[in-house]
Amino acid sequence: MHGNSGISSCGEGRRGFTLLELMLSVAILGVITAVVTMTLSTGVESWRVGTSMADEAHHADAVMEQLVMALRSAYYPEASSPTYEYGFRIEDDGNEPPDSLDTISWVKVGNSLVGEDVSWAGAAHRVEVFVSDDPNNSGLFVKAWQLVGLDDEFDPEEDVEPVLLSDKVVSLNCRMLDPDKKVEPFTEIEWLDEWTASNRIPYAVELTVAVAQPGEDAEPAEFKRIVHIPMADLSWNPIDTAKSSRSSSGRGNRGNSGGRPVISGGGLGK
Repeated sequence: MHGNSGISSCGEGRRGFTLLELMLSVAILGVITAVVTMTLSTGVESWRVGTSMADEAHHADAVMEQLVMALRSAYYPEASSPTYEYGFRIEDDGNEPPDSLDTISWVKVGNSLVGEDVSWAGAAHRVEVFVSDDPNNSGLFVKAWQLVGLDDEFDPEEDVEPVLLSDKVVSLNCRMLDPDKKVEPFTEIEWLDEWTASNRIPYAVELTVAVAQPGEDAEPAEFKRIVHIPMADLSWNPIDTAKSSRSSSGRGNRGNSGGRPVISGGGLGK
């Protein structure tokens, strides 16, 4: 009896897995594999979206920097009265970011927005910046043309070809600092959506661009900058160059000391 008991115990120790146990093990392994795969997939997708968003942010910063440099390079001539030819212009479409498609135009000098290959970049030229929502040709565009040497029939709408600045920008909104409101510390700035003083330049503008983000349902990312325009004061307080010349002649070698400084656009650079 004792020997038979030992043989039976040994046989039970060699018993294998049943079919039910194998199926249960495979099912558990499948669940674990699925969870690990989903976790890795989510992590990779999050990394991809984050990287893409960072790239879009760098792209938006580069575009915004070009706009900022171009606005700071705004040019206005010394004259006894304001002139429409050199004024700031805007076409406000009435929408708010990220749906606004404003068009802004001003006169500037330097290579910003037009590039280094343009021969007349150093002279005063007008630029027009706008966003197109045409599905076949969307993005942020710029038109640029010189102010001298043009035919009488010149029309920038037909004679100037727009240049694509960015195919990722889907919205442009511009607001101008109200020239009739004094800016006080710790008070909210009052901005204008429309600019009626089209023969002058605003002292500052608020630019907002929206850039498309990856994903069908992703909302565009907005980037905002406030830009001070150095030449604005000259458009609101023009210098009478004839009077300035007479005063300078009367002072002889004393130069401009004691008189109003003559502001020139030649030193604006790019």
